Amino acid sequence: MPLGKVTYTLVGFATELDWRPVPFVEPLPSVRVCSACGLVRTKTAVLTCPHVLCESCYEQCTQDAERICPLDGLACPEKDVKWMDFPAEELLSKEVTCWNGEN
Repeated sequence: MPLGKVTYTLVGFATELDWRPVPFVEPLPSVRVCSACGLVRTKTAVLTCPHVLCESCYEQCTQDAERICPLDGLACPEKDVKWMDFPAEELLSKEVTCWNGEN
């Protein structure tokens, strides 16, 4: 994979980074990226199906008082959802390339 071609949009880590596409040298672990919106936020929910949702998308997936994965329609009992924090320190340990690298 070419360097700097794995771009993610970050939200909640720092105002300088919020909503700015950031090119990473290597892909982030899939549990850090929302399967629905593609954003990288400070907290994700690992569902019982193979998907991961950010807090915002997770809060929107209630249907008839039950959590339903918006991608495959499977029920995801809240007791079985695993929440993962993504500390800013961990994010800052990742290598990125220049935002303006293509120009």
